[in-house]
Amino acid sequence: MGEQNSEGDEALNLSAIEVDILSVLVEQLYGLDILNRLNCGRPIALSFGSLYGALNRLEKKRCIEWRWGGEQEGSGGARRKYYKATRLGKHALNQWRNYRSSLNG
Repeated sequence: MGEQNSEGDEALNLSAIEVDILSVLVEQLYGLDILNRLNCGRPIALSFGSLYGALNRLEKKRCIEWRWGGEQEGSGGARRKYYKATRLGKHALNQWRNYRSSLNG
């Protein structure tokens, strides 16, 4: 699976999109909210297909979890799926950030 880091933890392999998603999931958000936050100022907009594919991969890696929200009057009664980072997801994001910062000197 992944390689061991210096602390003996197994490092998760995360794509750039997965890292971006974990970065915005400091609070519980639904798909469109995540997409809007990721696309704000992004040179090439992320599509729904790319977002939901990455969310599925993160769920399989146990980095995120989700729950159904209540019915929404403003959205025609459709229920929203709310996502949040798990402890493992937050840990993986911190590992990635530490690695990136070590590259800067």
